[in-house]
Amino acid sequence: MSEPWTFRFAERMEGVKTSKIRELFDAGRQRPDAIDLSIGQADFDVPTPIREATVAAIEEGCGGYSTTEGYADVVAAATAHLQADFGLDPAEKVMMTSGASGALTLAFLALLDRGDEVLLPDPYFVLYPTLARIAGATPVFYDLYPDFRLRPEALLSKITDNTRVLVLNSPANPSGMCLRPDELATVAAICRERRIAVVSDELYHQFSFEEPHSTIKDFLGPEALLIGGTSKAFGMAGWRLGWAAGSAELIDRLRTLQQFTFTCPPTLVQRGALAAFSIDLTPRVEAFRAKRDFLYDGLVDAGYEAVKPNGSYYVFPKVPWGDDVTFIRAAIDRGLLIVPGRAFSTRTTHFRVTYARDMATLERGMEVLRALAKEPPA
Repeated sequence: MSEPWTFRFAERMEGVKTSKIRELFDAGRQRPDAIDLSIGQADFDVPTPIREATVAAIEEGCGGYSTTEGYADVVAAATAHLQADFGLDPAEKVMMTSGASGALTLAFLALLDRGDEVLLPDPYFVLYPTLARIAGATPVFYDLYPDFRLRPEALLSKITDNTRVLVLNSPANPSGMCLRPDELATVAAICRERRIAVVSDELYHQFSFEEPHSTIKDFLGPEALLIGGTSKAFGMAGWRLGWAAGSAELIDRLRTLQQFTFTCPPTLVQRGALAAFSIDLTPRVEAFRAKRDFLYDGLVDAGYEAVKPNGSYYVFPKVPWGDDVTFIRAAIDRGLLIVPGRAFSTRTTHFRVTYARDMATLERGMEVLRALAKEPPA
C-alpha cells in the first residue's frame, strides 16, 4: 500500500502562519452580546453616489477587463485627487490596484530580493512582515516606542548594507500617530543618502485630526512610492480598490507584475469609485474625531496609559496588568473583542481598540474596559 500523498510546500510558507489569536476571536464572536472593537472597518456604509454609480455600471454590462493599471478616466480622477491632496509631481504615474494591500504586495515583489532587508516600524500593520518574508526578504524593525514617534537614532541603528526598502505608515495602524514634517524630512535625508527606497502607506490620510496631513511626497517626490485607496474613507474595505503613485520606472514594474497576478483591479468598483473623489468627508472626519476623544479620554480616566492618536481610527494603550494575550482573554470572557499588541509588534505590552463604531457600542466597550482596569484576575 502506497504512502498517503503529502504536498511539498514552498519555503516561503514557513514565514506565513495563521494566528492562534483568531481562535479566541472565533469563540468570542459566538456570543450574541459580543462588543466588537477589534476589526479596523468603518461603521458607515458606502456613500450613496458610489453605490449608485456601481449599480449603473452593472446595468450597463460592466463585466470585462479594464487595462492593467485601471480605466483611463479612473486613473485620471485618482491622479487629480493625489495632485490636490499630496502635491503629486505631474511627471509621476498612478495606477489602480486590488486594494492598498495589492499595491503593497506588488511593491515588495518589485523591490525586494532574497537576502534583502526591509525596515518596518514597530508597531506595524500586520501585513508588512509577512509580505517581506513572502518576497524572500528579512523584516527589520525600527522602534517607535514609547510615544510612537520616529527618531533618527532608532532608524540609523538598523540600517545595514542589505537594507533596500523602508516602510512608512502615516496615519498609522495600530497607533493612530501621524508623522510630522520634521520626521519625514529626516527619513528623506537618510534614505536619499543611503539609496534606500521608501514605500509610504498613507491609506488613512483623510483621517488626520490635529494638523493637515503631511506626506513623504513633500520631501522625496517621485523617489518615494505612495500607497493608498478607498477602503477607509469611503467604507469600501471589501470592495478592494487601491492605488500606487511614484516614478514612471517603478509604476511600470508594478504594472507588469499586476498584469501577471491580479490582471486588473475590480472593474465595477473602479466605475463606482469615480463618484468618490467629489464627496465631502468633513462630517465623517469630525464624527471620528469626537469618537476618538470619547474613547481616549475614557481610557485615560480609567487609568490606562495611552498616547493620544492624531489620525486613523485606533488607540494603542498599554495593558494595565499581565501581558497582552492574558488581558485579551479576560476581555473576551466579558464579551469584548480587542486585539493583542503582539499582532502588530515585537512587544506584548499593548492592545489595539478601534473607535470606528457607533457611540452606543463604544460606550458598552468602555464599560468593560473600566471594569478590566480595576479588577485584574486573581
